[in-house]
Amino acid sequence: MNARLSEVFLAFAGPECRETSPLYCSLTEAIATDEELLLIAGQAPAGQPVPNLLFAAVHYLLVADPTHPLAEYYATCTTEPKDPTQAFPAFKDFVLNHQREIIELLQTRLVQTNEVRRCAFLFPAFMHALRHFDPQPLALLEIGCSAGLNLLWDRYRYEYDESGKEYGDRDSPTLITSEFLGKRSAGLEDSLPLVTQRIGVDLHPIDVSLPAEVNWLRALIWPEQFWRRNLLEAAIQQQQEVELDLRTGDGFAEVSSIAAEIPADTLLCIYHTHVANQISREKGQAFLEAVRELGRHRDLLHLFNNLYDAHLRLQVYRGGILTRETLANTDGHGRWLEWLA
Repeated sequence: MNARLSEVFLAFAGPECRETSPLYCSLTEAIATDEELLLIAGQAPAGQPVPNLLFAAVHYLLVADPTHPLAEYYATCTTEPKDPTQAFPAFKDFVLNHQREIIELLQTRLVQTNEVRRCAFLFPAFMHALRHFDPQPLALLEIGCSAGLNLLWDRYRYEYDESGKEYGDRDSPTLITSEFLGKRSAGLEDSLPLVTQRIGVDLHPIDVSLPAEVNWLRALIWPEQFWRRNLLEAAIQQQQEVELDLRTGDGFAEVSSIAAEIPADTLLCIYHTHVANQISREKGQAFLEAVRELGRHRDLLHLFNNLYDAHLRLQVYRGGILTRETLANTDGHGRWLEWLA
């Protein structure tokens, strides 16, 4: 048995999975001790979060043809799902009967969860960061952009409690709710910036005009989490009304060449969330050195997590001087943030 992969699945069944997806929590614990399924899951490429990828592949195929008994346990296939603790036999049967298709998805698809609710911490982070600079046009550069939905963080509206107080673009059709644990960040009510460029780079950017691509995004969302699906649908609709520059490539390796395209009078805003854990330490260090070199010659900000740890961190380069801030602890799905700055 693949002990390392077994541990990966057991870790996936941690507090977040247990709280928000009883189905995946139960399945994960069973997969961790099943040699046949671990062998199939092990076909995923190095660097990918294997549990997420396996579950998305199964979900993608099941929703397309919900006639298998496994569908009776998925909230995306039935309004009254069965007890999730009894789902594993049907899950294993489905995987073994769709082994070829699942392995193909594992080897050709990526975990590209376009978690729109993460904008609930991107918005306050950017509004705080922009206080370091005079008002000026922004060029957004998101690395690991998936479908580019988080390039629209300034186009959504936000609520952080039940008072009805809204922030961001109050005319937006897309409402994102979250919660500050403790104090709030400064700048939430500042004027929204002028964004003149929205560049997203991904190894496999998702084109939301293609039904199969949208279905993959949907499959990445855990079955019980209807609020994530509803937010995804709203953001996809809004994305089609905004001009985005989505590119196929390695943003970590190409940051310098992309930055060279940005006018000098425009503030370059580089950001990436929940993606740097998929690159090597050496590649991460090379990327940071490239950002440092850019910061010697132009003003920019760099917002990120998962390079050093899970904290949301900010690097501000102004006049060649680097300022670092640890901004927040954040929930991976954007349900809450704890502001630290």
